[in-house]
Amino acid sequence: IYVHWPFCLAKCPYCDFNSHVRDDLGELDQSAWTAAYIKDLRHDLVRLKKDTGPATSLFFGGGTPSLMTGKTVAAIIDDVENSLGFSADAEITLEANPTSVEATRFRDYVSAGVNRFSLGVQALRDDDLKALGRQHSVAEALAAVEVARRHCENISFDLIYARSGQKLADWQIELNEALEFAPTHLSLYQ
Repeated sequence: IYVHWPFCLAKCPYCDFNSHVRDDLGELDQSAWTAAYIKDLRHDLVRLKKDTGPATSLFFGGGTPSLMTGKTVAAIIDDVENSLGFSADAEITLEANPTSVEATRFRDYVSAGVNRFSLGVQALRDDDLKALGRQHSVAEALAAVEVARRHCENISFDLIYARSGQKLADWQIELNEALEFAPTHLSLYQ
């Protein structure tokens, strides 16, 4: 099951996903969004329940799902559990941007049932992060990885390769550096 949170603090120039920059995220009525998600999920889950067993995965993508409150995430997870159930080994993943990582929020996500975090690191070179329009530095990204890891062992992060001016040897070095952080999964994008 995929749940899309369409809001971001900034729009990355390479992003083709349905996402919208909102300066007023603190004023966003997450209870209304939660109710809309639940209504939509219940409509779809009624049909799914006839054709499938329990959910094997739930993925919060975006946008920047790490801008959701723990209460919103918990309500969605609870509704899937009550409507369809989860398999014993279900993976519940939440995407996070390094700029929106807060230890308290991550603790709330884990309490809600999230058991994997996927961080949008994108590059381990500050110049490339700037060229990609990212709002974080390498140091901030790696600090975010550590915050996520303190709350959950199952972490992954994204990296973009074949960046402008990037040589194969440079990519191999960067990929080896990424592997040193021992993520459980890397998502690589060209």
